[in-house]
Amino acid sequence: VEPIKWRILEESDGTAFILAELIIDNHRYAASSNNYMNSEIRAWLNNQFYNTAFNDLQKQIILITNVDNSVASTGYATNPYACANTNDKVFLLSYAEATNASYGFSNNISRERITSDYSRSKGAFMNKTAGSEYGNGLWWLRSPNDSDSGLARIVNLVGNVDFNGVRSASCGVVPALKIQLS
Repeated sequence: VEPIKWRILEESDGTAFILAELIIDNHRYAASSNNYMNSEIRAWLNNQFYNTAFNDLQKQIILITNVDNSVASTGYATNPYACANTNDKVFLLSYAEATNASYGFSNNISRERITSDYSRSKGAFMNKTAGSEYGNGLWWLRSPNDSDSGLARIVNLVGNVDFNGVRSASCGVVPALKIQLS
């Protein structure tokens, strides 16, 4: 399995907000609802993924983050499916974070992600059309769609923010977390 490569999105006060460079796995969001607080993907990130991906030393520097799940974070003026904030070790980016130029997301190309060999072997969707998007995948955001409880936001093959059905198991995972630097 390839080691996870991380990108620093922000550094301040001895901490860093980091995001995986690749789509490292795939997982369905949930069985039926786009409520991030109660989602399968959130539970998986903070349990199975966290305990498999990080050794004891790495776990010591991972911070518990108060994750903003407000309506504003979803990119909509109103959203009946926004949930309360969560406290997580590992999380997905929100719409607001995935479109934040100060984090390096200044255009669609900056949001494109390549699927890792591991994620492809587990069933992550990969673009197989020759061209600049070859190898790109879809990846989940934690933000719910505003019109249907069965849809959550994703980043598509060409870096556009879109949505997908929460039952889709072929959508990729690009985890984010905060770490203590000093």
